[in-house]
Amino acid sequence: MNKTWFLTILSGIVAVFGAYFVLGGFYPIVLVDFKIISSRDFNKDYFGALIYYKNALDVYDSDSDLINADEVKNEIKRAVLDNLIENILIDKELKSELSSFNINELTDKKIEEAIRGKSVKEEAKTLYGFSYKEFKDRVMVPQAKKEILETNFLSKGEKFEEKIAEAKSKAKVAIFLSGFQWNGKEVIIK
Repeated sequence: MNKTWFLTILSGIVAVFGAYFVLGGFYPIVLVDFKIISSRDFNKDYFGALIYYKNALDVYDSDSDLINADEVKNEIKRAVLDNLIENILIDKELKSELSSFNINELTDKKIEEAIRGKSVKEEAKTLYGFSYKEFKDRVMVPQAKKEILETNFLSKGEKFEEKIAEAKSKAKVAIFLSGFQWNGKEVIIK
C-alpha cells in the first residue's frame, strides 16, 4: 500500500511538472552548442515579428492579408530561428573576446545612446507588441551585442560576416521544429 501511494504521488508530481514544462513553452525547439532556444522564446519573437510586419504593411497601404500566407509565415519563422541562433553565436563570440562585465557595461552604454531622446517605450508596444523590458531584452540587447562584436572585429581588421559565417559552420545546431533544418550556414525550410 505504501509503495503504491508513493508511486501515485510521484507520478502526479511528474505529470504536473511535465504539463507546466510543455504548456509553458519551456521545451527546446533548437539546441545551439548545447544552448536551448525554447518554444516560448521563439513564439514571443515570432509574434513580435508578425506584429511588426503587419504594422509595416498597414503603414504602406499594402495588402496586410499577405502576412497570413503560409509561405510568408514560414519565411518569418525561418528568419526568427536564424536570428535566435545568430544571437547565441554572437554571445559566445563576445564572451571569448571580452569579459562579462565589459559586455554588460558596453551593451548598456550602446542602448542608452540609441534611445536618448526617443519614445522607445511607446514605439516598442506599437511596433512589436512588446513591453519596454521585452523590447530591450529581445531586440535592443542582441543588436547592441552585434554592434559591439562588429566593432571589436573591425578593430582587429577582421570582417564580422566572415567570422559569424565561420562560427555558424562550426556550430552544432539541432532544430526540433518541424519544417525547418540547419544546413551549416543558416536555417532552411524543408
